[in-house]
Amino acid sequence: MDLQQNLNAVNVKELTDYVADKKANPERCNVRRTLKAEWVGGTRARVYSDSGKEIFVGGEGDFGAMSITLASLLACELDVIATHATLRGIELEKLSVEGEGGFNQARYLGIASEPRPGYTQVSYTVRIKAKNATKAQLEDLVKLCETASPVGDTLSRSVELKLNAIIE
Repeated sequence: MDLQQNLNAVNVKELTDYVADKKANPERCNVRRTLKAEWVGGTRARVYSDSGKEIFVGGEGDFGAMSITLASLLACELDVIATHATLRGIELEKLSVEGEGGFNQARYLGIASEPRPGYTQVSYTVRIKAKNATKAQLEDLVKLCETASPVGDTLSRSVELKLNAIIE
């Protein structure tokens, strides 16, 4: 494919058609995901979908759940920037995100009731370079991490969690 059809490893026509469809049918912007997780043993879980996708979390050799949380944020930021760069005709040369965050394991391990067990802060740095964009255009793309990132939005606010249990 030439550059007009494929930009940033994205099929431009498919992406623009997808966006046009969502714009014409805003109800299609509502997405619901269902995943299942099964204990494999130790601290390892197999997380999968009905479509056959799977990932292992925890245990030896795999990222733990807190690392996956951070990884989800970083991957989402890459996705947001690459998608919008493609929609704007910006050819990316380099794009990476490095992040870090700290959390305390005391409550998780049953040692203490405080502090809370989740991340207390996450910081990350985007590195971006493009062939055909100004500094202002790239800054605008990076700003989307704060305004258009689904994972960033989720982590930055309180989300209602509803736990159900089936005791066998």
